[in-house]
Amino acid sequence: MNLHSLRVRLLLPVLALVLVFVVALTIALAMNQASHVREDAAQSIDRRTYALQSLFAVTRSVMLDRTRDAMRLLRSEGRRLGPPSVGGRVVVGGRNSNDLMLGGVSQANNFALVDGVTALAEGTATLFARDGDNFVRVATNVRKDDGSRAVGTQLDPTGQVIPFIRKGEAFYGVVDILGTPYVTGYEPIFAGNDTQRAIGVWYVGYKTDLKALTAVIDASQVLESGFMAVFDGKGKLRFHSKTGATTDAAEIERIASQNPQDWVVTRQEVPDWGFTLVSAYPKSDVEHVIVRQSLWIGGIGLLVCSLLLGLQWTLIQNRVLRPIQRLTVVAEELSVGKWNHTISEADLKDEIGKLARAISRLSYSVRVAMEKLAKQR
Repeated sequence: MNLHSLRVRLLLPVLALVLVFVVALTIALAMNQASHVREDAAQSIDRRTYALQSLFAVTRSVMLDRTRDAMRLLRSEGRRLGPPSVGGRVVVGGRNSNDLMLGGVSQANNFALVDGVTALAEGTATLFARDGDNFVRVATNVRKDDGSRAVGTQLDPTGQVIPFIRKGEAFYGVVDILGTPYVTGYEPIFAGNDTQRAIGVWYVGYKTDLKALTAVIDASQVLESGFMAVFDGKGKLRFHSKTGATTDAAEIERIASQNPQDWVVTRQEVPDWGFTLVSAYPKSDVEHVIVRQSLWIGGIGLLVCSLLLGLQWTLIQNRVLRPIQRLTVVAEELSVGKWNHTISEADLKDEIGKLARAISRLSYSVRVAMEKLAKQR
């Protein structure tokens, strides 16, 4: 194509302007889209977090009501046996401890009371006996991993319950028992009129039924590769997303603990559970969305550009180049003595029309002059 042709000279400025417009529009829309993607990701995390927090709250509320009812039953049945008192030394679960007596009857390795209560109220029940500054399970139906009763194990001396018991106060809430979260109730057992120093602890609890939470978290996904996860108070991963590109537990733990710079990680505490909700997604997910959107925008822009250039080409061809080509033929024929032309372009109201009318007058003048010259001969 001749770069000096009129067609190229007319189309190049249009092409340059359209390309600049398409590039500028693509950049502007891409930046706007990036903001929208980040906002959508944040809103999605907020919605899912709110739903999970609500499920945690409802689960705790329902199970606490059940726990309080079971505690009333345990205390009522215990009082029927008689007043509590400290017994002699016994062996429970291979450990030496003080015994807990109810109505003069030893409760060490005596599971009638705790099993009777849970037969009615379900859940788990335990009697703790004070042994120095610790409280040891002397009768329980809480099970260890191997399925045996957890007698001889002690109430976590660094846990959240022990400060309440040492002050002679009750505790109700979520507690990790042997690695499993329970909704629990703990109330001190006093001997006689002493309401300051507990000689033991009543306990009832229910293993948390988190099937609904598990289902929600399993299906949670943030953008393409993000995840949601729940960690307990000891930093152990309890639940995590099972969809999306990031489902490996070790990888989720690494991201949650290290906060990589190429990830957006947010945390939110779960009130009264000691759990932490972690939501995360890689920044590359946003970049991928931006690239895809930019390609779509750029492709549409180029299509529009092609359509505009095609329309401009057609207009230039029909309204400019073709009339000029016809007028050029007329001018060339005038130069060799042919002047009988009908110039239809003379009816146009634009510059082409002016040129056509000028050539038409020139043609008329040449014809008149040639006729006069012919008569003189």
